[in-house]
Amino acid sequence: MSKPQSWKFWRNWGRNVPFEWVRQSDHLVLKLSGDCTGDEKVSPLDGFQKEQKETGLKLLIVQCVDCGHISGNFLRELLAIYKTIKSLNGQMRLVGANESIQGFLKSNGVDRVLIHKLSLRGALADFGLAKSKDIDVNFINPFLNATVKVFKIQCFIELKAKKPFLKSNADPALLGDVSGIISITSETFAGTLAISMPEKIFLQIVKNMLGEEVSTISEGNVDLVGELANMILGQAKVELASLGYRVEMALPSCVWGKEHKIKHFGSGKCMVLPFETEWGMIYSEIMAQTISGELKSVA
Repeated sequence: MSKPQSWKFWRNWGRNVPFEWVRQSDHLVLKLSGDCTGDEKVSPLDGFQKEQKETGLKLLIVQCVDCGHISGNFLRELLAIYKTIKSLNGQMRLVGANESIQGFLKSNGVDRVLIHKLSLRGALADFGLAKSKDIDVNFINPFLNATVKVFKIQCFIELKAKKPFLKSNADPALLGDVSGIISITSETFAGTLAISMPEKIFLQIVKNMLGEEVSTISEGNVDLVGELANMILGQAKVELASLGYRVEMALPSCVWGKEHKIKHFGSGKCMVLPFETEWGMIYSEIMAQTISGELKSVA
């Protein structure tokens, strides 16, 4: 993913203008907010031409997350910007538009011109600025933070995160007696999240969450570990979105027993996040196509 230069530049032409320009090191961002009517005193096209002339950048992301509505007049402005970018052999993508805006583009027959992506990372991948099916170490931290938070709030258990590591063929096939597994998919990434723990900790979780004293893992309580995986992914989604990952969730599954195996989706590397508790260790595993960067940068 591209990184903004230290001189990231913001421009806004007055309080009543529902957009602003942001310069990144290798692309421009037009951030929309509120309702864009096309009657603004400042033309988005004029703004783009000025920004492009000063920076030479010809890749544009139109960030629509905070935009509620665009009018026909504003749509014509966007199309004019698109034509200008096309003449420069550049590219333009819309990101995060609501269903109403997406439907408006489709009804006007311009959805194949003003291409919409669910996530910033998806748009950057189209530009060649982020690798499709690539995952950086910054992707790991949201899962680490979410696991600690979910266990503290939902399970009343304090976790101490230990140093993450890449799982090798020499490592055990599994790291616990019961595991919850859930798939992770987005425009640019596919993989799985698994949370695995020994029976002793799981039984403590059942007691803390459900108020029940149980002596063994069974079909009657094992679904709880799948729900934990679901809650962790749900919690992580918020932070992942800020990093440009739009994550879709699926139904979790559960496996248990001394001989069970975790079957991850995909064939990439597996990152293990160890956590220490007063009853022993639990482990979260994230399978990715690739994991780039230095492991020491994972907090």
